[in-house]
Amino acid sequence: MISLQAFQKNRRSDQWYKDALIRLLDRSCGRFLLGKIATRTAREQLGNDVEILYFDGLWTHRVGPNFFPDGAKFDYAHPKLAGWRGQIERYVADTNDHWLRYYRPREGDVIVDIGAGRGEDTLTFSRAVGNAGRVIAIEAHPLTFTFLKNFCLLNGLRNVTTLQIALMDKAGSVRIVESESSWMENAIDYGNAAHGTEVTATTLNDIFVQQGLKDIAFLKMNIEGAERFALLGMEPVLPHVRQICVACHDFRSGLGHGEHFRTRAFVENLLIKHGFKLASRPDDPRDYVRDHVFGLRPQ
Repeated sequence: MISLQAFQKNRRSDQWYKDALIRLLDRSCGRFLLGKIATRTAREQLGNDVEILYFDGLWTHRVGPNFFPDGAKFDYAHPKLAGWRGQIERYVADTNDHWLRYYRPREGDVIVDIGAGRGEDTLTFSRAVGNAGRVIAIEAHPLTFTFLKNFCLLNGLRNVTTLQIALMDKAGSVRIVESESSWMENAIDYGNAAHGTEVTATTLNDIFVQQGLKDIAFLKMNIEGAERFALLGMEPVLPHVRQICVACHDFRSGLGHGEHFRTRAFVENLLIKHGFKLASRPDDPRDYVRDHVFGLRPQ
């Protein structure tokens, strides 16, 4: 009878061979085969309508008609696969919960998604405004932007314009520092350090003109503390915005991440200055949702 120690040793040996095979195949000449092998394993757990493939620099999975870029490194494990069920439904539910409390997109609307991330909200915005509408999805971080671009392309979001740029109060460049805990906490570095990824910056006013926009039905902003500067760079545009939701990040300041995250008072005062009526969700148990500031136009 095999001992527990021998069993664990055999498992470690099997994992070593699997990891070695992945390292061998995860390169240009082997990724097609690696994707086929991984797809077969995923289908044993989730059924036939799933696929794992390599597209434009990113490993990607498909569930039904929907594609989800995952990363530059092959990293698929059985527990992770279980989270693929209902992924699109979670995206839609979260977008409606976080951003669309007071605004319902209509066919033909223009939505600006600032801090679009990997496209989690862009998907719902795109589908809601239809072929006659338009979504401008803006993401500063180069790798995150690649996720966004691939996500929109693979999922056929043809009414989305993706822009890789940081929104600030003036044109130039900024550096983005990557968070150790989550890509969603990547933020602009306000010091003079040379670390971080340098990206081009501009103002929403410039983009408004360049993209030929006349009116913005809804503007979402989630840019990890840079909202103060982005709003200053879009003051000429704010009269053309019907509704806005800004994710402030005072809660991050409370967690010790820096006073530059404390922006809520500034955001509220600026929106009031431009004729918005404010709304918020002070009783929500989630600190980041409590810091969402909605600007509504009086009907």
